[in-house]
Amino acid sequence: VEIVTSQIHVPSSLVRWMSGDSGTTSSLVPAPAVSNEELEQLVQQAESIDARELAGEAPELDPQTGLPKVLTAFTVHEEPKITLVPHFLSDLEVEHLIALAEPGWIPSTVGSGVYKTNDESKDLTNKQSPNRTSYSCMLRSAQTDTVQSVEHRLAHLAGLDVNHLERLNMVRYAPGQLFNRHHDGRFRPKTVFIYLNDLPENDGGETFFPHLGVKFVPRKGCAVMWSNILAPGVDDERTIHQGLPPKSGLKYGVNCFFNEKPLRHFEAALSKRQGMGRQLDFYTIDPHELIKEDPSTSPSQIKSFLVHQDPKLQVIPGLLTASQAQALGSMALPQEKRAGVDTSCFVEIQQRMSMVAGLPLSKMDPLKVAKCTPDMMPDGEDTAQEGYITKFGSKVVFVFLNEVEAGELRFPRLGIQIRPREGCAVVWSTKSTDGEQLSHQGVPPAAGLRLTALGIFRDDVHHLAS
Repeated sequence: VEIVTSQIHVPSSLVRWMSGDSGTTSSLVPAPAVSNEELEQLVQQAESIDARELAGEAPELDPQTGLPKVLTAFTVHEEPKITLVPHFLSDLEVEHLIALAEPGWIPSTVGSGVYKTNDESKDLTNKQSPNRTSYSCMLRSAQTDTVQSVEHRLAHLAGLDVNHLERLNMVRYAPGQLFNRHHDGRFRPKTVFIYLNDLPENDGGETFFPHLGVKFVPRKGCAVMWSNILAPGVDDERTIHQGLPPKSGLKYGVNCFFNEKPLRHFEAALSKRQGMGRQLDFYTIDPHELIKEDPSTSPSQIKSFLVHQDPKLQVIPGLLTASQAQALGSMALPQEKRAGVDTSCFVEIQQRMSMVAGLPLSKMDPLKVAKCTPDMMPDGEDTAQEGYITKFGSKVVFVFLNEVEAGELRFPRLGIQIRPREGCAVVWSTKSTDGEQLSHQGVPPAAGLRLTALGIFRDDVHHLAS
């Protein structure tokens, strides 16, 4: 049997590998060869732009919204144009956004790589970096009425369709935490950054544009907007910037990125199909649809679809025939229902699992067959992180043995779920090359039994049970 591999494209807006974000972050720019002392001198010499000084007296507020009756935008730099809007958010909106983020702070990541395909989901890889030490939390699009109101106000300010606005990216900087020189990406025509709190005077935390010689003082509710491109797909390196570390206080902010793609069209289509309303959690892969879209295999070939490169995740429709899946599934049923089952195919099944895992049978645990009812929760993501690899090894071959309503196999950190289809295998590595863990979570069926087989492969040698 020959394995033929194709790659499928998951919308970048839905990929959340480890960072919980939209799959693309700002790309780090190598710093020029300057010492810390020289950098400090450049920061000191930069023009300090303070929204409080520009705005002057406190504006008259609308008693219902808590926002100024008139929002004033200041052009603080002509070329490239940078716009500052004091009081863009009300105090209640600021408090609401921070409260939404509190349960979900994780270490921030940066996108690194080289543009080759003009597809940032392929060209950039998100990784933690000592050059970005803050914490982040992604909100969902239109997560609440307040979030939706802020999103539409941002779209009006930017003069762009709200469908191009990525999910709001909350950030938190503790004293000493920073984000070194970076560009927000040629795939993001505009950025709006909103400060969510004040810092003590002269406490740092400014947003510094080294090529322009300007820095912005954090002021609660203030928005700063700039363009990242000279033309479609062409970086404007003048807008390279960095988040300077606060000295003593916590700094809160929110990155509001406008993408060149209408990312929300992906979300809306998937939400409608899955009946999930506003909340979109998982991109669903249907193995039957994969085969329909790419049927180019012969009877002696098995088609494998690469879903994620690192850690590697593959979907293999039809790894087992219907008769093989039914025979294996019968092992989870009472003894009286196994009568007449031909078990001679079990050796071939294990050989196929070894082949798609790319590891010898000597490294495979005894094959497991399991059943799950609607009142059960399958193993997976709920296993303690330190115990996941102990339980599931270095590579997993998971096979659906029947078809049920619901019962998907989910990968929460990727935002992906696979629909159960008889004989379909899902194969994944439990760690990336950088050591980040990829774990799964099964979903119980809506009714009936979900039958599955599990092949666990380990780096240390195991002997196949007789």
